[in-house]
Amino acid sequence: MPDRRVLIIDDEPGLAGLLEASLENEGYEVRLAHTGSAGLSQAESGFDGVVLLDLRLPDVEGLDVLQALLQANPSNRIVIMTAHGSIDAAIEATRRGAYDFLTKTDDLAGRVRVSVKNAFRDREMSGRVSELEEEASAREGFRTLVARSPEMTRVFQTLRHAVDSRVTVLIQGESGTGKELVARALHSGGARGAGPFVALNCAGIPDTLLESELFGHERGAFTGAVTAKKGKFELADGGTIFLDEIGEMSLHLQSKILRVLETREVDRLGGSKPVKVDVRIVSATHRDLEQMVAHGEFREDLYYRLAVFPIRLPALRERQGDVPLLVDHFLRGFAKEEGKDITGVEPEVMDCLESHTYPGNVRELENIISRAVVVSSGPRISISDLPRQVLDATRMRRLGVDDDGTGELTPDLSLDRAFELLFRRTDELPSHEQLEAALIRRALRLVEGDVTRAAELLGLSRPTLYRRLERLGGKDAVLAVAEAHG
Repeated sequence: MPDRRVLIIDDEPGLAGLLEASLENEGYEVRLAHTGSAGLSQAESGFDGVVLLDLRLPDVEGLDVLQALLQANPSNRIVIMTAHGSIDAAIEATRRGAYDFLTKTDDLAGRVRVSVKNAFRDREMSGRVSELEEEASAREGFRTLVARSPEMTRVFQTLRHAVDSRVTVLIQGESGTGKELVARALHSGGARGAGPFVALNCAGIPDTLLESELFGHERGAFTGAVTAKKGKFELADGGTIFLDEIGEMSLHLQSKILRVLETREVDRLGGSKPVKVDVRIVSATHRDLEQMVAHGEFREDLYYRLAVFPIRLPALRERQGDVPLLVDHFLRGFAKEEGKDITGVEPEVMDCLESHTYPGNVRELENIISRAVVVSSGPRISISDLPRQVLDATRMRRLGVDDDGTGELTPDLSLDRAFELLFRRTDELPSHEQLEAALIRRALRLVEGDVTRAAELLGLSRPTLYRRLERLGGKDAVLAVAEAHG
């Protein structure tokens, strides 16, 4: 076990002496430096341990001292101590490699003891494994994330820096990209993996209920509170709490989350004293929190506390090469659940799935494969097992039309070529009646329901078009369909 040396760099002798006495009572060897220069001298002399660093120093910038300490010995763990007015600087220090930061409020000595203890535990854990073993451990922690694309590989590489840290992580990305899976991987792959992982979706929960869910309540706190109840923060003590869709939280509750981050304690509804919690917060959102801050919809101070380590998950359409891997993963899982012996998908199915744009991301692909496994009757998923909307969207993209209906067809695209692109298999061909109905609907839509003009465009007499309209269900029915498709 390495020597437990602590270096305190702070220009307030009274505070430094108080922390020194508190830490020496815990068995640590404590050194003091009241200027940045004195702290740098300690670093140059080979200091190895945990540093308590005040960013507001009289002679040297605290961030420069931080950089020098880490350069001199990367195994040093730096805990920033700061007044409320320099929170932004503390966040920047954390981005540059500081292990933790604490605000100078009441009970600083107690919070310092906890942080120093965790910092030494982090050092010891890092010292027990080689760099290769650390990477293998990180990969194992991300085993639930199925990917091989360069885009997701970069995400994994970034996550490895945060997996064993206490730093708050903000996961951003479109709905369905797997934000909770990433949060679980961060938890299970790190030092808190043996502790609880508690997830809560903040969207669509009324303020009063969400507050009780987060912080708990005492008996009689409100009507219906017949017993005391722990909140999610207490349930996550020693582990990780995942706050999904944090952007949907009201400003009132945002202020309470900020207090938890600053004091590491929660107040139950109806409670008379705060409850200490040791929780890592991982949050997620599909919204642009910076824009919400600009519009006054999200607290700026909370945003910077949550986004110390931001991660952006790419949409599935941006993940080159991951669709076949995900298809295989979901197929094996759902085939086992349904008790079916399905060995794979037909080549045209994979072509279709790889060309789809997935507005619902990985969750949409998962649902597509789940349905296909249920309806499939053969050993492989066929094109007829895919949902109609996926097939239709694929056909339109073959013609150069985007999912939103925009885009232009190739000017010299013949009708024969269009049919060749749209209908590549016999089971994709529409019937004569379906083609006729679609052509009449389109003509009527283009001429805003003028039957005489539509008949001219289609090369039919007016009475003939009326007869065909009758056979198709009447003019009103066809016009209604035309309106719906417009």
